[in-house]
Amino acid sequence: MESIEPEPSAGLELFIVEGVSAADAVENVTDSHQHVYAMQGKPMNVLRASEREVRANKRVDELYRRVTRNRSGEDDPYHISFERVILLTDPDVDGVHAKALLLAMLNMLLPELVENGQLFTVRVPQFSFRSPRLPEPVYAYSPEGRLSVLAQLEEHGITKAETSHYKGIASMNGDEIWNVCLNPETRKMSPLTTEHAAAAQSVLQ
Repeated sequence: MESIEPEPSAGLELFIVEGVSAADAVENVTDSHQHVYAMQGKPMNVLRASEREVRANKRVDELYRRVTRNRSGEDDPYHISFERVILLTDPDVDGVHAKALLLAMLNMLLPELVENGQLFTVRVPQFSFRSPRLPEPVYAYSPEGRLSVLAQLEEHGITKAETSHYKGIASMNGDEIWNVCLNPETRKMSPLTTEHAAAAQSVLQ
């Protein structure tokens, strides 16, 4: 009888984050279909390494095995285990660099992730603004965005707003992480395309 190859588990998401503290903070508020993997330490720049160095790198191997599964035996190819793989890095310069390194790594190891539209990123804010006159927090994603939001609030007569500056994902509380990073209805998620991979490659090589 011909075997039926299973599809990636519908709805399953894997969030790849920087470090254990961020992973713990995110994992505390995930849904049952959401999983977290901590990429500890600076990701390897696979574009400046030999094939032998890439294959021998423990963290590269761990990430590959976390994203994939072996269907029936040691000789079978590995296949992607998740419907969506999501890069969730801090909003600072180091986080942007880590995201580029992870994108380049996954594009080399599993190009089908990008080609099939299964690799995503979630935009993490740097600032939040709260006021009794606002129905919900307002977020800014850069220092320039912070100034723009403040100007817009002032136009609406809001001159005093409680401002939070997030140094990283781990500095957010659980509700904030859920709303801005995990909740499909409120997070700002976008696919990472072959164009994004090419742009990362041009910067990292």
